[in-house]
Amino acid sequence: MIDKQVKICIVGCGNMGLIYAQLLLKSGKINPKSLVLIAKDEIQQNKLKKDYFVSIELVSTSIIEAADALLLAIKPQDFNNLSKEIEGRIKSDALVISIMAGINVKTLQKSLNHEFIIRAMPNAPALYGKGITVYYSSNSLSTREMEFGEFVLNLTGKTIKTDKEELLDSVTAISGSGPAYFFYLTLQMKNAAINLGMDAEMAEILVRQTLIGSAEMAANNSIMMSELINTIASKGGTTEAALSYFNFVELDQIILSALEKATLRSKELAQKKD
Repeated sequence: MIDKQVKICIVGCGNMGLIYAQLLLKSGKINPKSLVLIAKDEIQQNKLKKDYFVSIELVSTSIIEAADALLLAIKPQDFNNLSKEIEGRIKSDALVISIMAGINVKTLQKSLNHEFIIRAMPNAPALYGKGITVYYSSNSLSTREMEFGEFVLNLTGKTIKTDKEELLDSVTAISGSGPAYFFYLTLQMKNAAINLGMDAEMAEILVRQTLIGSAEMAANNSIMMSELINTIASKGGTTEAALSYFNFVELDQIILSALEKATLRSKELAQKKD
């Protein structure tokens, strides 16, 4: 059971930080007065105060020391400065959930001088409860801390717990960045449609609805992706013509190389903190 009075501090009010804030409030299991959002500067603080019925503050020792749970939703490049401000200030039994790319649990524990850490990688569809989050936790978490951490992460959609933290770099490349890849492909299809004679409005509607419908088709079928492809690609047809060309130009290898680049970048971010 979740204690409605648990004090939660979300550090970072970018897209993901605000998504978690909205989902926590929507859950009805958190007292809005117990939720604090930490803005990066006074400009952001004043802007957010107009839109949120929760406390919007700048980072301070008193706020950090009072929190029962901290959600770190800042850019990994900003973590070094933040850790210098809050190191040793976190309550001894507080839970820290990090959704920063690349920064591993060992580094978080050392930089924050704190033991109880969950490192997670969500993605943007979390806003609609359709996200996927993979997470790894330090061994020292109590049952209560783990239950609360899972409650927070489950608000965004499906979750997968892994015992191999090194996989989170690949998770970042696959699902963390993944929505942008689908949008990129959709954009290229739109541009192709325009080149084939459609006006921009028609092309936008056509490819957007195709993306939405394809996602629904995948969500409502338990068969493998390769089988789903076969349900559409008939022998000698138009779909097969396009797929054959994808294979000819080795599109699969291009995608693999791109995801390896993204995975490597996640690892580079971690090395900067070790």
